[in-house]
Amino acid sequence: MDRVEDLRNSFSNKLLQKVPNLGSIIYFVSFTCYLFAMSLKGTMLVNFLLSERALFYLSIIPAFFVTLKIIFLDDHKWQDLTIFMLLEIILFAVGTNANEYQIFYLLFFIVGAKNIDIDKILQLFIWVNLLVIALSLIFALNGSVRNVMITRADSPAVRYSLGAVYPTDLAARGFFMMLAYTALKRFKLNIAEYISCLALTALIYFVTDTRIDLLLMLFLLICVAVYPKLSPLFAKIPAYLLEAFTILYALAIILMGYFYHPGFWPLEKINSFLSGRLILERVAFDNYNVPLLGQYIYQNGFGGGFKVVDYFYIDSSYVRTLMMHGIIIFALLFVLFYLLFTRFRQEKLYYWSICLLLVVLTAGIDQHMWDVSYNFVFLALFANLNRPRQLVA
Repeated sequence: MDRVEDLRNSFSNKLLQKVPNLGSIIYFVSFTCYLFAMSLKGTMLVNFLLSERALFYLSIIPAFFVTLKIIFLDDHKWQDLTIFMLLEIILFAVGTNANEYQIFYLLFFIVGAKNIDIDKILQLFIWVNLLVIALSLIFALNGSVRNVMITRADSPAVRYSLGAVYPTDLAARGFFMMLAYTALKRFKLNIAEYISCLALTALIYFVTDTRIDLLLMLFLLICVAVYPKLSPLFAKIPAYLLEAFTILYALAIILMGYFYHPGFWPLEKINSFLSGRLILERVAFDNYNVPLLGQYIYQNGFGGGFKVVDYFYIDSSYVRTLMMHGIIIFALLFVLFYLLFTRFRQEKLYYWSICLLLVVLTAGIDQHMWDVSYNFVFLALFANLNRPRQLVA
């Protein structure tokens, strides 16, 4: 094995001597392709600009090249590479069972982010999402693709998707883009940036009428405003307490759905605030068992604005992970959370801990946790994290 590793290192050194930034080039080109594909999947542009087959190639080919980077250009030990490959085999099996491969592809880009500057990842994340939003907006407004318009049962307000699959998807994308921008700025905004973020929050709310994302975006801006006070507080909180909160929150979301029934008014109030999500979670638990390695769950949602019969969709990422991807992946999710909280604390990057906590909160009510075109925070596990400037005493 040592001989094989020596040959790999010799081959890597020769490549890097000729192209010193080869690893970064491979990662950014691959990540751009995959991020573009995933962003398009959340819009009505699928089968208009690119076909499903083209999006598949924009997923599998980048994953292949990032794998080459991981094996030949990154300084991983063979034990680490073996664990990585075993995890990918498990994730492929789970993805096959669930007919959903987001986690399988995501792991390539999490591990492949080693030695990659997180600021450049964030910049790329913002620009690609802006491009896709602009394209979907243009084609939706000129009538080339559908601009989904719906209303709530309890409100006359019209909600628009502007080319996204559903208004809540547009709102969630706005929230994650704002989260990426504040992370890029290290939770230090000037007055003009605060005003711009507040204007964006108001615009997204008036267009999509999405209450939860409004609260999350306002909460994010409050955290940024008081971050000099929050930073010393987070310095005193060990990673295991943040992990404990995450586990309790996820279990609370799951148990509320599992025990929901209309006659219990506290859960009925929560269900109403969450737009009926608890009812659908209860339906999932009534009709399916919790698997070990994933299962396919047929879901019939309103995405795309089409009329459906027997609407059923699981919004909570925790319930989706448990029911669709199984107990093993559900447990590994919390290992991932703990590793991230530990790294952020060790490097004193407490604003990243806040970003992760916001992901924890939003994952309770939306399905985008494993979608890298929304949630970029998992990429911080191996990426190079820049220390904040004059933010931590």
